[in-house]
Amino acid sequence: MSTQLIDLNDDLRRLKDEGYNICIVSENLVVRGIPYVNKEKKILFGTLYCPLKLSGEKTAPPEDHTVRFMGEHPCDQFGTEDKSFVNSAQTHTLNSDIVGSYYFSSKPQSGNYSDFYTKMTKYIELLSAPAKSIDPSVSAQNFEYEFYSDISVFKYRDTNTARAGLSHISERIKDQKIAIVGLGGTGSFVLDFVSKTPVKQISLFDGDEMFNHNAFRIPGAMTLDELEQKPSKVSYFKGKYEKFRYGIIDHDVFLDESNVALLDGHDFVFIAIDKAEAKKIIIKHLMDSKIPFVDLGMGISVVNNSLRGTLRKTFITPENHSYLGKIALEQTADEGIYSQNIQITELNALNAVLGILAWKKMNGFYLTENVFYNSTFIIDEEEIKNET
Repeated sequence: MSTQLIDLNDDLRRLKDEGYNICIVSENLVVRGIPYVNKEKKILFGTLYCPLKLSGEKTAPPEDHTVRFMGEHPCDQFGTEDKSFVNSAQTHTLNSDIVGSYYFSSKPQSGNYSDFYTKMTKYIELLSAPAKSIDPSVSAQNFEYEFYSDISVFKYRDTNTARAGLSHISERIKDQKIAIVGLGGTGSFVLDFVSKTPVKQISLFDGDEMFNHNAFRIPGAMTLDELEQKPSKVSYFKGKYEKFRYGIIDHDVFLDESNVALLDGHDFVFIAIDKAEAKKIIIKHLMDSKIPFVDLGMGISVVNNSLRGTLRKTFITPENHSYLGKIALEQTADEGIYSQNIQITELNALNAVLGILAWKKMNGFYLTENVFYNSTFIIDEEEIKNET
């Protein structure tokens, strides 16, 4: 009945078609998710409602110019209470979920509103204007306000996900603890990609310092002053990404038998190192601890004065470690052109992407029909060979 009534009336259907969160409750028109500002200058989301005036199943012009509001006292962008349209504080129960706290009155020059679209959008505009002056991205239309208001790992709101309506997909990885072992060319790109997700914690493991050659292998750009300070890799990256989000833990160590237990408690591990002995210790511990992981690597050589080679992603889970043999665990894995810190950031980024895809597919973020446990990208052929 509620949906039918909305579709039968131009003013109600227009509200729905323009993306407002509307419904009919106890013969009242209800609009949820309206951004406004409280006295702490925080953006919150409230609910407006008013009785419908009907003639059969057709709306008539609203009976009066007032509405009720569920939320705190609306304020301007500076936290000063706005009394221009707030008539009084009144508790009014529509149902168990909707309890009005304020009574609004904003009379148009004509005396009454011509329809419910005009009436509700006027109040939405009055409430939203201060919020938009703080964050222009917020809206009462097509906006996942429930997630915008959540406590977040980000230091500013992820309005891109909220506006796209995809927050419920990102929720699948929200509470995870991720470890990244190695912050060289590939590991630093893994960090950049993971940092944009709502995971609870990102643990960084690397015992190296930052030098000039590192600056040419990572996302973004280091300043000369930063390089001259010779920061550890983990402290440098923590400092950079803490400007953006919370939950970054730095471990200025190389993992070995004495400290590999630091990986315990993580939900997923990215391995982006080329030291065979350390990798052997880490992988054994992860398998014993039943922690899924992806190992990333590449082999580069010079042929006819050009570079050629392959990138590899090997995905291991407690249930499937059939491709463990693809990971080079002998000392020869430490040798070669790539280990000399050659500057090929596009390959580092692509290698990181392969690992990110495996992790996100494991969590249902991306749809997949087959699980690719081992993938190799052949540079000269530009082909990815996947093995299930």
